[in-house]
Amino acid sequence: MTGLPLCFSELEAGYGGVSVLRKFRGTLRPGTLTALIGPNGSGKSTLLRTFAGLLPYKGSLTLGAGPEAREVSRIPRRELGRLVGMVPQQVRMTAPFTVYDAVALGRLPFQGTRAEDDRLILDAIARADLEHLLLRQVTRLSAGEAQRVLLATVLAQNPPVLLLDEPTSALDPGQTARVFALLRRLADSEKTVVAAVHDVNLAVAYADVFFALKRREDGISWISPAEAVEKLDGEVLERIYDTPFDSYVSGKGEKVWHVRIK
Repeated sequence: MTGLPLCFSELEAGYGGVSVLRKFRGTLRPGTLTALIGPNGSGKSTLLRTFAGLLPYKGSLTLGAGPEAREVSRIPRRELGRLVGMVPQQVRMTAPFTVYDAVALGRLPFQGTRAEDDRLILDAIARADLEHLLLRQVTRLSAGEAQRVLLATVLAQNPPVLLLDEPTSALDPGQTARVFALLRRLADSEKTVVAAVHDVNLAVAYADVFFALKRREDGISWISPAEAVEKLDGEVLERIYDTPFDSYVSGKGEKVWHVRIK
């Protein structure tokens, strides 16, 4: 299933009646890998949870284009589970499921045939590099392996929109590169892919568009500029993280960014 645009305008959301996000607006487009970047506590997870329909919100948040666009808050939960998949930050899995059974949870919103479900589950396990762990209990996995199980669960879901909250925080460099290459392929196949990312250089290497979040003095997060940043440079990064960055050119001629060492 190809992607669907996710459009938001005057979007506000938060916790306990306190807005963390205020007056956000923008569009997440199919065929695009969007990176959410910004310091800890800037609202990246809150924004992803809002996109996924997990938090109440004010303003407009629609899925789809033109006359077929629908307000996310009005889409039934089971149907929304077929349209939007989310990989949260690390979740401790305590039930003694096997990797296969855990990934199979991604098929719950659907009513497909057993053969179709099995094909999608095994394909997701292969793409997450978990084939050698197929029958291992998830409670016996390392943090990085468990994180890849969460990713595989959403891959089995095969939704038009994929939301990922720091999907490589527990992975080694090799696995991290493979996951981001996979996200790039998903975007290239016309999925709508959004990932919260702490590694600026990963964002530069793989993402098309950046939403930069930061907390203001009144405690409200904001996107700078109003919609999106198409290119990151030292000035933008310093404004986001309140610290200077220097650029270097790798042996392959690629520009990379590092926090300036004093």
